[in-house]
Amino acid sequence: MTLVSKISENIYRIRHFRNELPRESLLSKYGIINTCFDGNKTETEQYDGDTVSVGREEYKLCFLLSSEDSGGFDIKLSLDKNDRLFGLGDESRNCMEKHGKIAHIKTENVYSYGPMPYLMSSRGWAILVNCTYEHVFDIASTEFDKLHIYGAKGALDIFVFCGKDMKEALYLSGLVIGRPVMLPKGAYGLTVVLNEQTNAQRLLDYALRFKERDIPCDILGLEPSWMSKHYDFSTEKSWNRERFPIPYWKPENYYGSWSFIWNLHKMGKMLSLWLCNDYDLFWKEEGDFFREEKKDFSDAAINDPHFFKGRRLDTLTKSEEPWFEHLKKFVDNGAEAFKLDGACQIDIHPDRLWAGRYTDDEIHNLYPVVYAKQMKEGYEQHTGKRAMINTCGSYPGIQKYAATWAGDTGCTPSVLLSLMNFAMCGHSNTSFDMESDAKEKIHIGFLAPWSQHMGWENYLLPWYCGDEIENCYRYYAQLRSSLFPYIYSFAAYASKTSYPLLRPLCLAYSETAEYDKVYNEYMLGDSLLVSAFDTHVVLPEQDEWYDFYTGKLYTGEKEFDYVLPENKGGAVFVRAGSIVPMQPHAPALRDYRPEKLYIHVYPGKDTSFELYEDDYSTYAYQKGESAVTKFELKNNVLYINSRQGSFEGMPEAFKFIIVWHHPDGTQTNICAESSDSTVMIKAQ
Repeated sequence: MTLVSKISENIYRIRHFRNELPRESLLSKYGIINTCFDGNKTETEQYDGDTVSVGREEYKLCFLLSSEDSGGFDIKLSLDKNDRLFGLGDESRNCMEKHGKIAHIKTENVYSYGPMPYLMSSRGWAILVNCTYEHVFDIASTEFDKLHIYGAKGALDIFVFCGKDMKEALYLSGLVIGRPVMLPKGAYGLTVVLNEQTNAQRLLDYALRFKERDIPCDILGLEPSWMSKHYDFSTEKSWNRERFPIPYWKPENYYGSWSFIWNLHKMGKMLSLWLCNDYDLFWKEEGDFFREEKKDFSDAAINDPHFFKGRRLDTLTKSEEPWFEHLKKFVDNGAEAFKLDGACQIDIHPDRLWAGRYTDDEIHNLYPVVYAKQMKEGYEQHTGKRAMINTCGSYPGIQKYAATWAGDTGCTPSVLLSLMNFAMCGHSNTSFDMESDAKEKIHIGFLAPWSQHMGWENYLLPWYCGDEIENCYRYYAQLRSSLFPYIYSFAAYASKTSYPLLRPLCLAYSETAEYDKVYNEYMLGDSLLVSAFDTHVVLPEQDEWYDFYTGKLYTGEKEFDYVLPENKGGAVFVRAGSIVPMQPHAPALRDYRPEKLYIHVYPGKDTSFELYEDDYSTYAYQKGESAVTKFELKNNVLYINSRQGSFEGMPEAFKFIIVWHHPDGTQTNICAESSDSTVMIKAQ
């Protein structure tokens, strides 16, 4: 039997079963994905056959379905010759277009940190498989014209999104999978993870040194040495008081002038703590269901027969205590960010029973998302504010709760490819471990959606790397700080549309198949084209481009070897017909709001830009509490519209300095005031 539910315009849910409708996937059960929408009446039709078609006027998708009562499913879809296929998240790092690929949807340490059972066509349709068990995408590999999806366990349950193009497919997908969350303000600056030898004194000295050397820095992170027990997986963890003293005569959740974190905050920095996890998070997720079923799972741990005499696998979990409960004291101390290391959370536990009922093969892919979910929700409930939660593991829904980084894989072209593949699934807040031993790594690290410099076991802080590296690092750190209004505005756009901040050229210029294999370039927002790891540049022919560094306008040749200016690690171009807001850089973003912004205008095609503001620290933006100032460029005239919207604590409107860029590389500055009516500025 097949059930086809139209849950919203151009969104279909298809379920297939032999006898009884199987239980919901845990993605659905825990509310990680949405299966219905408020105000929408779901229309469900029942079919007796194994074939079903859905689609829109431009195309129809015909699925051949098969499932077994004992579990397992099989889906086939005939592909059109014009289908170019993208997605799958961080399942692998060797391509973007997926024809000919066999992909195993299984989280693996280092090799597959974030597989996503999501595939999108250049024609505008996409499929999400609602299953947490391992399964396989055979993408025109065994049969050249077929997409074949199959799994040995799990129910046949898919969502089909029928957009007119990939941008609309991502928008529709976000209604089910969830939109990217907005991070706190400082998270869009620079995060530096410090050496494990760091103590409280060094931490504060490093914060001061960043400020003295005019290198903007926003979050400083501590690795496992912050804990009294190295790699403490338990809920009994505490500060290593020799390295990070909290006065013994104060309560354990103390925050005040006797605390090193208080001093760190006075310098405008946030503190991030490394965490490891092997806790059974599913007792909390199942809590309400247990109460409804009136079952007792108090002694549900099982023994592992692989060990001599057997061994109880889970000696850490307190089924009555949610994981975040013991972290509240560290939040009270002043921790505002948490790095969720891959340690154990993405390992396989073949004999483990989760919450007394689920085997590991069903939980394994899902664990990182539930971990991020409980961290995000726990922090929000405890503080009323946004968390900066970042993790390496992921699965559909992760974008609702956390940022991700590409795990312990350094800073390489393949790591950039993982971010691009995430972008093709609508995941926006992505990054990797920036390394500061080479200018090309600094360049790409600061021009990612969020920036994390990894110094876990090295001494590669910029002032230890020689003047050339330090000068390069300072330039990009200041640039990152200055670009905050631009970056934050497009992060907000992603949170509304699922159209990511980092966009591969094959997404930004989806009609051009040749860009499917351009792995060293991407758009950062609408206007900035970033080239990384390779000085051979391809400029999309659909537009003209300004060199960000020199102001030179490229109108002819669109493929060439770029010569890098001094202290630069890669090329940056600005699309002609762009509006790019920038601010004076600051030591840290957290408490910084400049009086004026520089609105850079790059003439070309008519365009617009919406400068977005909110309180930068709570989730009130999800209730519409925000403000937008719209800039429009028409026939070489800039229109500044009045600021619309409001939020608690909204300051006075910015003053603007319009920086008009000319094709000869020169520029003109024009002062402007925001107004209750539209301000018109002509090129000079």
